[in-house]
Amino acid sequence: MNSLNLSHATRKTRVNKVLTATGVGLAVLASTTSMAASEPDAATPTVVIVRVAKPWYAPKALVTSKMRDTVPQYANAPGLAFKAFSFERASGDYGGIYLWKDAGSAQSWFNPAWFERVKRERGSEAFVRTFSAPIAIDNTPGGTPANDDSASVATLVEIPVPASLTPDQMVAAFKDAVPTYQAIPGLLRKYFTRSDKGTFGGVYLWKDEASAQAWFTQAWKDRVTKTYGQSAKIEWFDTPILTPTKDSKNGLPSGTFFQAR
Repeated sequence: MNSLNLSHATRKTRVNKVLTATGVGLAVLASTTSMAASEPDAATPTVVIVRVAKPWYAPKALVTSKMRDTVPQYANAPGLAFKAFSFERASGDYGGIYLWKDAGSAQSWFNPAWFERVKRERGSEAFVRTFSAPIAIDNTPGGTPANDDSASVATLVEIPVPASLTPDQMVAAFKDAVPTYQAIPGLLRKYFTRSDKGTFGGVYLWKDEASAQAWFTQAWKDRVTKTYGQSAKIEWFDTPILTPTKDSKNGLPSGTFFQAR
C-alpha cells in the first residue's frame, strides 16, 4: 500500500511507535545571521541554540565564570522561559540553549543589533539555530531550578521525517508520547521540535551524562537506523548553568507546556 494513502489512524499509530522507540521530535535550522519565523509558527514556543567560538586562550572555567556574571540579564528577559548556558562538545563553542514562549520573543532578542554586539564584543560571529517546539515537558516537580554549577548535559537529535506525516499528526503524536518521556530516568526537560525543513528530533536536558548515555544506547541507534534507513545525528552540550524565568508572563501558552506536579 502506498504510504500516502494510509488512514490518519494508521499513520498516527506508526508515529507513536516511532516516537516511543527513538525518543525524538521535529527540528529546524535557521540562518546564522537572522531569524525568520514562518507564519504558522509565529505563536509557537521556540528553541534557539546559540554558538560563539571560544577564544583558544580562554579556559572553559573562565568562560563559565563570565557566563555567571550575565545570569541576571536573562532572569526577566521578555518572553524567555528557560536558558541553559552551554558548551558544544564537538567544537568547544560556548553559548546557550533558550526556550522562548513564541517566535516573536526570540526574534526581538536576536535582532540585528544583537548580532553586531556579539561580533564586536566577542570578536566572533554568532551561529544561531531556531527550532519550533509545540510541546515541552519539565520532569522536575515545581520546575527545573536555577543552578550555576550544574553537571547537566543537553543533546540535540535530528532525523529526516517521514514524508507522509503532516505537522498536525506529528504534534498529536508528541502529545501522546509525553508520558513516555516523563518516565525516563534523569531527563529533566525535553522540547519536542518540528519543522518544514524535512527533519525531526528533540532537544533534551539531562541531569548528567550517565542519564543521557543510558538512553542513547547502541540499541537505540540501531532502531533509528532500521526505522529510517539512516542514522540519527546527535549533538552534545555541557550545560553548567541553568536559568529558569523569574517572570510569570514568560510562561508558555496553556496546552503547550507539560510540567510534572
